[in-house]
Amino acid sequence: MNFNRTNLYITITLASFRTNKIIRGAMLKQLNLKKLSYIIIFLSLIFGLYILSFVVINFSDYSGDQINDAYRIMATWDGKWPTLGSGPTAWSGLVGEFYLPPLYYYLVFPFTALTADLSAQAMPNALLTFLSIPLLILTSYKLLENVEHNQRLFLSALAGFWYICLFENIVMSTGHSIAGNPVSITFFLLCFVLLYTYQMEGKLSPNLELLSWMAYGLVLAILSNLHFSSLYVMPVVFIITVIFYISRNYREKRRWLLSGVAAFTAILAMTPYWIGEIGRNWVNTARIIAIVTKSSGGKEYSLSILSRFKAIFNGYFGLGQEVYFFGESSKSLIISIIFLGLVLVLGSLKFRGNRILLNVLFLIWSIFLLAYSSTDMEKTYNPTFYKLLIYLAPIVFTVCSLAYINFPKRVNQVLSGFIIACITLSIVINLNLHHNYINSRSGIPRVLSTHDIADSLRKLPEKSTLCQPNGNPRNLRNDEYIDRFVTKRDLKFVPNCQPGFYIIHAKYESLGNFKLKKDEKFPSELAKYQNTAQLVAETPLYYVYLLSGS
Repeated sequence: MNFNRTNLYITITLASFRTNKIIRGAMLKQLNLKKLSYIIIFLSLIFGLYILSFVVINFSDYSGDQINDAYRIMATWDGKWPTLGSGPTAWSGLVGEFYLPPLYYYLVFPFTALTADLSAQAMPNALLTFLSIPLLILTSYKLLENVEHNQRLFLSALAGFWYICLFENIVMSTGHSIAGNPVSITFFLLCFVLLYTYQMEGKLSPNLELLSWMAYGLVLAILSNLHFSSLYVMPVVFIITVIFYISRNYREKRRWLLSGVAAFTAILAMTPYWIGEIGRNWVNTARIIAIVTKSSGGKEYSLSILSRFKAIFNGYFGLGQEVYFFGESSKSLIISIIFLGLVLVLGSLKFRGNRILLNVLFLIWSIFLLAYSSTDMEKTYNPTFYKLLIYLAPIVFTVCSLAYINFPKRVNQVLSGFIIACITLSIVINLNLHHNYINSRSGIPRVLSTHDIADSLRKLPEKSTLCQPNGNPRNLRNDEYIDRFVTKRDLKFVPNCQPGFYIIHAKYESLGNFKLKKDEKFPSELAKYQNTAQLVAETPLYYVYLLSGS
């Protein structure tokens, strides 16, 4: 009897020990996952702070479009408050030139108090890109409902880290630069989606709810000012979301009132534009309406179903080669299609999280792709930043796939392993481009930054004339801006070179993969001056020549 009791005691003790060991192992595993999540979040913020600060401090890439914006922003200091934004758009020829509303300029203007350098345009975009990291982590965490907390935290952290590793974040706009109005769309889009989700959940206090709807209208106005794609898409999304919100209880006056507050806030935020339009007889607004009307029924937009499907396909799957697996090779294409297709299917079909949030994202993406497919992409300028409204879709679908796949264990392991391998590949490819970019824009040798341009202009005598070897006046406008607002030497800038003019010739330039390339000692376009030109100044980064005819 005692023997049996002893065996029973030993059995219970061993079982208890094993149970405790399993529990401790599970707790340790969860604790390690939680720590790993916080480490990833920390690394995301540190890397984001570093790379975005680097871009601003070593600002080097800019284009004619950005110079136009810079002049309009700086004119504000002379009391010329802008009433039109960037433009004209690539489609202006169909209805006459039209421009964006000007709120982006009002976002940038305060930063010009810090510096007149062209990097002032990059500062707000760098700040908002950095703030997009925690905002995307929050959005992902809220999206992944019904998932164990530590796994939910880890996948959200992974989304934030993957996002900031994307090289396109810092070469987004025209001229391979973070300066430019479309760049901050990601931040405001996440704000838009989160604000509506919280409102639909109905958990806010009355005062906070009112402020939230006001913010919803303000964010709509800003998004509509950032790019033509968001100008066409976001007002439609806003109207649909408001109608759906009211329809849940259309007899409730509060819903009508709050929706009206959001619409009124959006209209009020556009006051500078309305003031300008009154003086212009509403010509810009009329042209925007005309282009929307033409794209809906005009013959020039009558594309075949096949062409529209191709555009929709490229709108999403094109992000693979353009952003996530940067490259033009066939391998990049195959991986992009397989990976983006897989996460699209898994993330959509297996999703069991916050339906409100995902439905708003789906609405935005669907309307964007519909608008995107209405344009003949073979005849239209089509850079990556046109797709910023759908830019984060692969990340969202990926974290949803990893969170909710529920196939047999073996299948889950294979699919998860493949997805994680693709994420790793994407991060490695993008970090390699970051590496090239940093190496080509820091130390000596390097690509000329705006500070280097200013230094080279100071080498010229006051009121002298600088010409552009390739005869491109748009590049000269960059130098002209720097002289006017930074060096202030009253220089003249002309597109065609002749004896008596100066040229500044950089020793290094950036290749397509952002690696550094050594340039010729003298520009080939001016070969006839090569033997007679006088070398006025030389630094490790550039030459300054005075052209002579004999």
